[in-house]
This record gives sequence, structure tokens and C-alpha cells, in this order.
Amino acid sequence: MRPRWYLLCLVAIAILSREPLFGQSKSQATVADFVGAWKLLSIETIRPNGEVIYPFYGKHPHGLIMYDRSGWMSVQIVSDPAVTAPTASSWEEILAAPQADKAKAFENYYAYCGTWTLDSAAKTVTHHIQDSLRPGERRDDAVRHFELDGDRLILTAKSHEMGEDHERKLVWQRLSAPQGTAK
Repeated sequence: MRPRWYLLCLVAIAILSREPLFGQSKSQATVADFVGAWKLLSIETIRPNGEVIYPFYGKHPHGLIMYDRSGWMSVQIVSDPAVTAPTASSWEEILAAPQADKAKAFENYYAYCGTWTLDSAAKTVTHHIQDSLRPGERRDDAVRHFELDGDRLILTAKSHEMGEDHERKLVWQRLSAPQGTAK
């Protein structure tokens, strides 16, 4: 049988290793910090000179990103203003819609899904894209730098587009579970 002080030391080590000391903030994010649904608040594209532009999604896009505990994730983004055509609700009607309407709908929507991994030390989350609306992204690893600020998740990524290097900054807000749903 181990002495009582030994057990007390084990308990103290377990507690201290899990919680910040003396009001210090938590230094590294955990999977639990990401798990859930997040509503898109904004997307900004920042040019090398610091100018903020909105070339793809407009100033007020809508979207949802979800991370689950088992390692799956998905994201959908709808541009502002949202496209209103084609208005059909059945696949037959959508496929029969004018090509220009279908192209506009494609240009104003973005989605992908896959798995995700977190690197707390590097402050990155990697989306391992399995399927995407953009076929060229399938099987890509999209690395996003993150910042957690209360109920906000800020993801940034570097890209080269429109002939220059950009930083894209997406701000998400944690959603609570809808009422009446399983938890």
C-alpha cells in the first residue's frame, strides 16, 4: 500500500496539469475548444498593402463550419447577396434551369468536408479535404492559423490569387445547441 502523501501528490499533479495556475489563461487550445457549430460573421481578404477587399463572398456572407469530436468537419459559405436563381426545388427543374443561373449559383456557394487535426503549439487547424465543390481541392490539406477569443474563432490562411499574395480572415461565432435537440 502506498503512503497517503503519495496519493495526494498524484492528485495534485493531475489537477495542476489540467488547469492554469493563479488566473493564468489557458495557453493551448484543445479539440474540445473547437467541437461544435460556428456561424460565419465575416470574411476579409487582406492585400499586401493592408487594404481589406471582399472579392468573392461580399461583405455579409452566411455560413456554417462544424467540427465533431470524432475528427470530421464540414463548411458551407453562401455569398452576399445570396443568389435567387434557379428557384426550382427539384433536381429535374434545377438541371433544366438556364446554364447562366446554374453558373451564378455555383459562383456564390462554397463547401467542403473531410477530417481535421489540431496543432495547438503551432496554433493551426488543418482541414484534410475529402470532398469539395471545387474538385481541385479534393485530397488537399488546408492549413488555417487560428485564434480563439471567447465565443469567436478566427481562421486565417495565406493564398495567391488575383496576381498577388493575400491573407483571408474568417471570423466565426460559436452556436449553442438548438432547443429540443439531443446533446
